[in-house]
Amino acid sequence: AREIACNVLATSITNSVVLELRDVPFFSVCYDASNKGSAKMLPIVVQFFSKFGVKHGIFEFIEQQHESADALFNNIKYVIEANGLNLNQLVSIGSDNTNVNVGNNHSVFALFNKLLPRLIKGNCYSHILHNSVKHGNEYLLFDIEGVLLKIYAHFGRSSIRSHELTRYFEFAEQEQKVILKHIRIRWLSLLQSIERLIAVNPVIKSYFLNLENNECPNLLLKFFTSNKGECSLYFLANILPEVQAANLSLQREYTTGVNLHNIITIGQLLKNIQNSIEVDDLKKSFRSFILSVISYIEKYYNNNASFYEAISIFNEINIEKIEWKNIQHCTTYINDEMLDLDCLYNDFNNMKSKYVELKEKYGGINKQIQSFLSSNLGVSKRVAAQVNDGNGQSLCDECDDDDMHDFDSDDDERNANNGRL
Repeated sequence: AREIACNVLATSITNSVVLELRDVPFFSVCYDASNKGSAKMLPIVVQFFSKFGVKHGIFEFIEQQHESADALFNNIKYVIEANGLNLNQLVSIGSDNTNVNVGNNHSVFALFNKLLPRLIKGNCYSHILHNSVKHGNEYLLFDIEGVLLKIYAHFGRSSIRSHELTRYFEFAEQEQKVILKHIRIRWLSLLQSIERLIAVNPVIKSYFLNLENNECPNLLLKFFTSNKGECSLYFLANILPEVQAANLSLQREYTTGVNLHNIITIGQLLKNIQNSIEVDDLKKSFRSFILSVISYIEKYYNNNASFYEAISIFNEINIEKIEWKNIQHCTTYINDEMLDLDCLYNDFNNMKSKYVELKEKYGGINKQIQSFLSSNLGVSKRVAAQVNDGNGQSLCDECDDDDMHDFDSDDDERNANNGRL
């Protein structure tokens, strides 16, 4: 099965993607090197606009020994040209936010950017959100991440301690919930761990404060005896959902660059975090945390903010709101030599007029649904009318109440007889 998947199906699918790429003017490349044992695997994925809309697929899957900027650049460039594609068709390249991939000096993007000056850098904004919160943690008065890891390690290494904690839950008559493990390299997983700790905080706090012979770790002792610790815990529980919601939006399969402007700005992420400063007069560390998160996100986003704002017009559902000047503005970010503005103008007007024509003909999806429902309701009314007799009286009305009671009595008698049997 593996040989069929790798040598037959994979080859066929890749060839079909390559054939489609040869018929499109532009495409984007995304890659992510990963380790599989001692081997370094490099999957290369392409995204392009096909006849049926946005499409993406695996372009190549190669193995390389070194993950240097030069090696990655040469391999990606070779794969593009070896499949008969023009390097000028490449308009953007996406990867993780490592120095090897997107550094300003000697990186994969920098090497491609020398050949393609208008190449768009595709950062991983899920990693940016993750790192923004991680950097902001340095400004908090309490290391909440360290507290959670310490609590998990305390019970994870000893079954005796876990059994003792069970007794505390039983005494408090509260359902026992396991403390969730937080993974450092995925800082936003901290939210789930925080929510779980808040749910069982009274029991956990009672357990650690009742430990004898200095068995309670100093970090946890300070956390459970200080109002600052609990305040920091609830502060993160209030802030992180905003970042987590944006992170989940970024991970949707259908999310593209045209959605990024809405998620980061119009989507209220930065605005909601800033409003938290005004809601309450939080301590300086909380303000520094918030400002650090915002600053980190903007450091990456602001470099391409004008581009993402320009293409966000294609996130508009109503095509009538898109104007030719919006299209012209977007073309400034692409190599003009590869565009025929006259053809582009004709295509734009044809699409817009076709949309208006279809809208007037079918009235939009809402009117189609209303028409469908009304037509079916009309059938239901006609069926109901056929049940009535000629005098407009329902045929069911001929059954008087006495008859109905007789039927009920018969059923009761049968049920009673069955019960005796």
